[in-house]
Amino acid sequence: MQSTVKPKTMGQEISFLKSIRRIEPRNVALGLLLGCFLVTFAYFSMTKFDTFHFFIVNSPSTENVATPSGAFVQNMVSLDSEQPDTVPSRKDNFSKDVPQIDLDNEVQNVPTEGENRNITSINSNNSSVISKFDLISEESVESTVQELDGSIIEETKETTDACDKNHELCSTGNESAFNSSTNASISTTVPPSIDSKLSDTTVELKTEIKKQVPLCDLSQRRIDKCEIEGDVRIIGRNATVMWVPSPESDGGPDYERKVWQIKPYPRKEDPAAMSHVRIVTVKPTDGPNDAPTCTDHRDVPAVVFSDRGYTGNYFHDFTDVLIPIFTTARRFQGEVEFLITDFRIYWIMKYLPIFKNLTKYDLVDFDADEKVRCYKKAYIGLTSHDDFGIDPERIPERYTLVDFTRFMRTTYGLERDIAEIPIQKTLGRKPRLLIVARAKTRRFMNLDEIVRAAEKLGFEVVATEATDELVRFSVVVNSCDVIMGVHGAGLTNMVFLPINAVFIQILPWGGLEWVAGNYFKRPVEKMKLKYLQYDIMPEESTLIEEYPRNHTVFTDPASIRRQGWNALKEVFLDKQNVRLNMKRFRPTLKKALKHLNSVDS
Repeated sequence: MQSTVKPKTMGQEISFLKSIRRIEPRNVALGLLLGCFLVTFAYFSMTKFDTFHFFIVNSPSTENVATPSGAFVQNMVSLDSEQPDTVPSRKDNFSKDVPQIDLDNEVQNVPTEGENRNITSINSNNSSVISKFDLISEESVESTVQELDGSIIEETKETTDACDKNHELCSTGNESAFNSSTNASISTTVPPSIDSKLSDTTVELKTEIKKQVPLCDLSQRRIDKCEIEGDVRIIGRNATVMWVPSPESDGGPDYERKVWQIKPYPRKEDPAAMSHVRIVTVKPTDGPNDAPTCTDHRDVPAVVFSDRGYTGNYFHDFTDVLIPIFTTARRFQGEVEFLITDFRIYWIMKYLPIFKNLTKYDLVDFDADEKVRCYKKAYIGLTSHDDFGIDPERIPERYTLVDFTRFMRTTYGLERDIAEIPIQKTLGRKPRLLIVARAKTRRFMNLDEIVRAAEKLGFEVVATEATDELVRFSVVVNSCDVIMGVHGAGLTNMVFLPINAVFIQILPWGGLEWVAGNYFKRPVEKMKLKYLQYDIMPEESTLIEEYPRNHTVFTDPASIRRQGWNALKEVFLDKQNVRLNMKRFRPTLKKALKHLNSVDS
């Protein structure tokens, strides 16, 4: 049925024209300007915030949204082990041609040079997410998203139509993007046309998710270690340390969702030493519901370490455990708890005074402990810088070996902190010389001759083998001004010497200067002791009785060393004893005596 329109009468037309003529041109211009502004504002609002809303709807997860300074999505990346097999598809709401987030590929829509495109990216480590949109205000975002919630499908249809026309912004990549692993980067692109139109009237909102850091550090040469803050739960029998992202962890670091296997002993490059060290598993959990309930709470930090490896050798006891545990735990002034894996009671008892001076708490046998111990901070592995060394530049407290030796003297109640030089003038007695007389290998074959020569020079001599009775033997060492012996673990007793004392190392035949320097010369000097070294000649070695003088043992000892540590140890350390040429050795003793009686020393 056709509708009819009655023509206007001549009088109506004349009246309309007169009314138009009465409108002032200025009002017409203002009206047009206002109309353009309203249309433009509506267009920008609808288009810009549709893009933002579209990104939010297509995000894999929008759980745990927080907005302290702008909205951010926290749970975009989860633990690999906790990923669902599939993520619900969005095909019910969107055309497959609409730009989607592809988790299989790092970036699907890469902006070309010169284009002003804002990218939101989440990398595979979830280390940082920067959401970058040009928005008029934060309040506008919330209200606009709510207003557009009912019309998003219609807007998506318009976008689909544009994609059907091969629009350059509609490259989608993989249709099954939402079924991909989250070990990939996520990106979405804001169309450059919208961005350029709003560049003069909008502000940027940047929201950064807290950077995730590793639970453990594997970069150090001597040891792999972990330092964990927050809600830390430890089950020794299971050799498991867990970090729990709970309210107690708020304010602390956010750790990578990765499981670590750690052997807490500082010789990680030595398979022989590490072969018997127990592995400790360090891992994050999903939250308190995924973690065992605490049975013991501590307000002090925990330190987990092993006493296995090469311990039992006196030198390695110090360089692998005692110095590292001092460097790690001394700062806590006793307010720390030790959890020891590979627990050996006889070894612990030998050094119990040291442990008792570092912690006020009972030592925990980690492997036999069934409790769920909870801490606010935990260290798995010790701080170990070098063989018998501390690098003060790498620790906040700037401890040195002087601090360590002072700690040892305090622990064993030793009286002398500094050797009073000049000895004879200050103390009215002769300088005391301690000769570490080994009983098995690298023995002094002419010990009596050495003692007589030293006494003749003016020393009071004490010749004895080092013992495990540290309480007694530490007093003997501390009372002496000089310690001397053939290269070996017994010289480790230098830690009880007072500052300014003298250390004399007799180096066996075999070109072992590198051993002497790394293991004793460098630490001795850092303890503020006087280092002297005497290298024996082939005629002073009992090897001359086993090998002819033209044997490679004497002519090319480096060829023995190139065969490896076992060959070196067998020939130059286990088979060799020493017979000092006193005429040749006497100047070394005189140097020690001069140092002790010199006012300028």
